[in-house]
Amino acid sequence: MSETAPRRALALGLIFVGAATLIGNGAAYALSMVAARVLVPAEFGAFGALLAILVIISTIGIAMQALAARRVAVATSNRAEVEGQALRLSLYLGIVIILGGILAAWPLSVLFSIPILAVIFGIASLGFVVIGSAAMGVSQGREEHKRLSAGFIVNGAARAIFGIIGVIALHSVVGATLGILVGCAVGAFIAYRICCPGAWSHTIGAGGAAEFAHVAHALIVLFTLTNIDILMARIFLSEDASGEYSVGVLLAKIAFFLPNAIIIVLFPKMTTGNSRRTVYIATGLTAVVGLAITGFSLLFGDLVIRVLGGVQYVDLGLGTDAWLFALEGSAFALVQVLLYARLAAEDKRAAASVWIALVVLVAIIALWRHADVVQIVTTVVGVSLVLTLIGLVLDWRGGREVSEVEPIEMAE
Repeated sequence: MSETAPRRALALGLIFVGAATLIGNGAAYALSMVAARVLVPAEFGAFGALLAILVIISTIGIAMQALAARRVAVATSNRAEVEGQALRLSLYLGIVIILGGILAAWPLSVLFSIPILAVIFGIASLGFVVIGSAAMGVSQGREEHKRLSAGFIVNGAARAIFGIIGVIALHSVVGATLGILVGCAVGAFIAYRICCPGAWSHTIGAGGAAEFAHVAHALIVLFTLTNIDILMARIFLSEDASGEYSVGVLLAKIAFFLPNAIIIVLFPKMTTGNSRRTVYIATGLTAVVGLAITGFSLLFGDLVIRVLGGVQYVDLGLGTDAWLFALEGSAFALVQVLLYARLAAEDKRAAASVWIALVVLVAIIALWRHADVVQIVTTVVGVSLVLTLIGLVLDWRGGREVSEVEPIEMAE
């Protein structure tokens, strides 16, 4: 019975969180699919580029959730204080993101040909995402999978529903991002009330900001790597071709985020002293999901592209290359699992190989392979697969010792 209960809890956690991430991410894809039909290809290319920028910045929210989950998981005598510290830090970060977005809006607007108001609204929405992520991180660290699942659903659904209303009402990228801003604010408030109502602290705790900086750095590099291709497509391809690439990236994001529940549920267990088996399980399950979606896209590419972007993109021949985008996202999902494993072990060198891959990818595309959609996506696939193999070798050779972490309440 003692061995069966943890396995049953793990299975239920994967089911609940898996369903929640499917619903939450499905809502996000619904927003993109509606936008692909409402906006002309050139405008959807701008929307896709903005989403790529937002995904990179939203890594701060993912890092906040990972930090909260790790801190709560290892907390001993004063978990309530740890949870409050995470929420306070998220509020500070949210304010910084909103102010930084206002300052960065003009250069980003000019560089990627995106309306400046859309950039402001989009980045401001991430200030609320960080707060909602901290709340979900508390539930993740507690391994309260039902509350965590509810938080995922409300965050994703609110963002998508209001974003769809905005793009349909105003038929513009600005309308979509205004809706996203409202939806993220609503989702963050509801997630807080579900996951950790009343959690608050008057401090952020010694060591909390430094650990956050390390986690955020590693994840920002990863998510920059997984989104830089769409930004470069926006720069080097025609506006219509960049819109085509944006639809292909929707499939890459599905392959990347579909197995997310695996790492979310297993990450707290990676913080324990003997986590090698947990990492192997997470890697194996993620690989199985990736093979399934890549195989499906190879066999039914036209159907996948028709669902994601509409018949106009099937006529452009994107269905033939759909499996490449699925393979790209699947490989990056494996990279993410291996990176999280090193973050759980507080490996300060976790981001080094990802940095190298990012530099190599940008150099190859900028200097050589940027003539069309296929050249860019095959370059990304090659780099992502090599990085996956390197990550597996390094993790196998580097051991799985997890350092002892001083609970945040003991560091004050």
